Amino acid sequence: MSSVSQSAPFTIEPENSWNIINDSVMGGGSSSSVSYDNKVATFSGELSLDNNGGFASIRARLTTKVPAKATHVYIRVKGDGRKYQLRLRTDSNWDAAAYSRTFNTKRDEWLTYQFSAAEFIALFRGQQVNAPELKLTDVKQIGFLLADKQPGQFSLSFKSILLGAVDLSSLVFVRIQCF
Repeated sequence: MSSVSQSAPFTIEPENSWNIINDSVMGGGSSSSVSYDNKVATFSGELSLDNNGGFASIRARLTTKVPAKATHVYIRVKGDGRKYQLRLRTDSNWDAAAYSRTFNTKRDEWLTYQFSAAEFIALFRGQQVNAPELKLTDVKQIGFLLADKQPGQFSLSFKSILLGAVDLSSLVFVRIQCF
């Protein structure tokens, strides 16, 4: 049976200083922020298609060492019915390729996702690129992106992000460390 000790939680607290990167970097009109309440972080704002915009994102540097046997990423999220991307970067550079995994949300419902490293595709500025296979031990940044081309308000709350080798089914009765 797998144990939680085989995993590394990514604690999401204000000190982690999430960086906001929206389409405003290229003249777009989207806006977003990150707020914290009772050990839950919320990425929210307004997506705008003005001036060929249409994306909002947050990311933070990973400060926790990823276990050598890490094979999966686990997230616990509550959304607004929109489609988001979980984005992992293996480079400390803010303008490097990202490994992306799209996921759906249900309005006001907490969902837990388990993604294998093989499910992530390498993208650079929205275009698929050739890149080495993702190794979770190489991850240096983690974040979320909304780019569904649907203007309007959005909100994605998240309680935990876990990188490890634990089979999610073994965590049913185990509390995942949140923040």
